Amino acid sequence: MTATDPGTQRDQRHRAIVDAARALATEHGAHGFTVDRVAELAGVSRRTVFNHFPGVDHLLVAVCEQVLAEVTTELLHGVDRRTADLPAGPEGHRLALDALGEAARDVDLASAIVTISHVLGGAGPEDERAAGISRSAFEHVGGRLRERLLERAPGLDPLDLELTLCLLTNGLALMAGHWLRQHPAMAYDVPPGARADWDLLLDRLLHRLRVGHAGTTTTPERPAPHG
Repeated sequence: MTATDPGTQRDQRHRAIVDAARALATEHGAHGFTVDRVAELAGVSRRTVFNHFPGVDHLLVAVCEQVLAEVTTELLHGVDRRTADLPAGPEGHRLALDALGEAARDVDLASAIVTISHVLGGAGPEDERAAGISRSAFEHVGGRLRERLLERAPGLDPLDLELTLCLLTNGLALMAGHWLRQHPAMAYDVPPGARADWDLLLDRLLHRLRVGHAGTTTTPERPAPHG
C-alpha cells in the first residue's frame, strides 16, 4: 500500500477548506459562517483551518481568489491564443499588452464579480474590509497575468507591464463597485441589461488603457470579435 504524500494531503485539506468556506459564504455571506462551520463541512479540525489560514479574512481572500482563478484560467488561454505569433521587438510587446485587454472581453468577469459580492455579503463601497479582501484577490490575478505575459514576451518592459496590470486590475475593481451600485441585490444569474452595462464599462476601461486620458471622451464602438 502506497502512503499518501504529505504535500498532497495538505493540498487536499486546503482545497476542502476553501470549498467549504465558499459554499457557506455563498449561501450566508461573509458574516454568515464561522470557522467551526467551515471545519465541520471540510471534515477537518478547527486547528487545521487555522494552520492553513491565519484568520477569517485570509480565508475569504482565498475564496475570492478561487472564484477569480476560474475566470483567470480562461483569460490566460485567451492571452495565449493572441500571443502565439508575436513579432519581435516593440511591436510584439505592444501586441502582447493589447492581447491582455482583448482577452478580458471574452471571459465572464460579470458573473465572477457578482459571486464575490455575494461571498462578501453584498458589502457596499464604504466597507473597507470587503474592499481589502477584493483588492487582495485581484492582485493575485495580476500576479498570474504578469508571469504569463513575461513568458510570452520575455523582452517586455517591466514598467510597462506593471503599469498595464495596475491599471487593469485596479480599474476592474473600481468598475465592479460602480457596476454593483448600478445594479444592487443582483442574483447570481446576471440579467442581460446588467451584462450590457458591464460590457460598456469594460470597453471604457480598455479604451483608457490604449489612449490614456488625452483620448476622446467617448468610448468607440466595440471591435468585431476575433475569429
